[in-house]
Amino acid sequence: MQGKSLIQKTGLYFIGNLSSKIMSTLIIPIYAFYVKANDLGYYDYTQTIMSILIPVVFVAIWEAILRHLLYETDEIQKRKVISTSTGFTILMSFIVIILMGIYREFIDSETKFVFFITIMFIVYALTQIWQYYARALSKNKLYILSGIIGTFVNFISVLVFICILKLGLKGLFISYILGQVSIFLLIESRLHILREFKIKYFDVNTLNEMIKFSIPLVLNLTSAWVLSGFGKTLIADKLGTDMNGLFSFASKFSILVTMIGSVVTMAVIEEAIITVKTKGFNSEFTRIIENVFKIFITLALLSIPIIKVFYFFIKDTEYYSSFSYAPWLIISAVLITMASNVGAIFQAINKTKYQFTTTLFGAVITIIISLTLISIMGVYSVILGQILGGLAMLFARYLLVNRYVDFEINWKPIVIAFCFLLLIILISTNTSILVNVIILILTAIIVSYLNKNYLLIGCKILRNRFNR
Repeated sequence: MQGKSLIQKTGLYFIGNLSSKIMSTLIIPIYAFYVKANDLGYYDYTQTIMSILIPVVFVAIWEAILRHLLYETDEIQKRKVISTSTGFTILMSFIVIILMGIYREFIDSETKFVFFITIMFIVYALTQIWQYYARALSKNKLYILSGIIGTFVNFISVLVFICILKLGLKGLFISYILGQVSIFLLIESRLHILREFKIKYFDVNTLNEMIKFSIPLVLNLTSAWVLSGFGKTLIADKLGTDMNGLFSFASKFSILVTMIGSVVTMAVIEEAIITVKTKGFNSEFTRIIENVFKIFITLALLSIPIIKVFYFFIKDTEYYSSFSYAPWLIISAVLITMASNVGAIFQAINKTKYQFTTTLFGAVITIIISLTLISIMGVYSVILGQILGGLAMLFARYLLVNRYVDFEINWKPIVIAFCFLLLIILISTNTSILVNVIILILTAIIVSYLNKNYLLIGCKILRNRFNR
């Protein structure tokens, strides 16, 4: 069944990524006590630039790799896809090195750690592409294992280079690079993609087809950067890297929500691509997406009081003042995640141009609100822009999707849950730790009761897995 397959993939990705999420959470207090806000702001700023530059230079070729290898059954054509995309990746890696050299030599010789930034850009691109090879070749367990290993290496590197050696900003770059390199090496050691690369299988027509498919997604990813990255750039420019460091720290919590959301989105995209040519999107698929929306609102509900309690333990650090941003960034993360799941349908029905146009629509709203209100509201203008931009993107995608497939969502329970989330935020941010602990316990009890059937099913699945 379509729903069962989607749930299995989501469960597989979630279980496999659980350890990486835990380690990502453990890194947050390390940042609070060992990394200066200015350094964190600069590091986050370079990663923001990376998130927009790499999809443009590499034309988001990984998206085409996933679609073409999942669709293709002919082995010769698969070899063409792998060799063509690998050759393209090697070429673009050299171009990145040249571009960064030109930037360092002729544009801005004062930029800090250009060597590390260049390496970070390249290993990010290679890791992204190699992880998509693993997914496209149905090596999902390898994909998951690589993510766990990469996060573990990054975490250990943070302990060594930041906590012990106290390298600060340099330690952040080294830790990230080592984590990404470990992912690449593990996947390459199992799949031998470079060994499969043959010049005779490099095909210009295949490359043209892949680029044609990916270009709208490049524009989509670039516009998506505006929803999350433009604000950081604006804050760094208008309010300083210190303030951007505070904003970046607060956004770490929403990133955890987004990371979990990406797990679900990966499963949705893969399942949608595989099943669209058979029976398409039926009511079962729609109901599953509705439940996904409810799950993320539930995660947000539980996270708000937890974040409040966490900040209590870092009240003597310079990051304590950033608490007021965190809950509202959670809302932005939930909306963008929901929009991503709806947008996955565009990839399945080969309407990727609408993925771009709807993201652009949300991005324009984000820019207008952020720029207009930055002098009045400061950081909150960026947060408001992200929330309204994500909301606009969600409903624009929903309306456009329904022009091509039957995807009628029952919004009433989702809206009610969202209103309850807003209420929890208002209460949590203006009350004591004790009240937040009580809110957390009551919310957990209510959520568990309302979802007792799902919890029982989940426990049964886990029990069966452990008993094997």
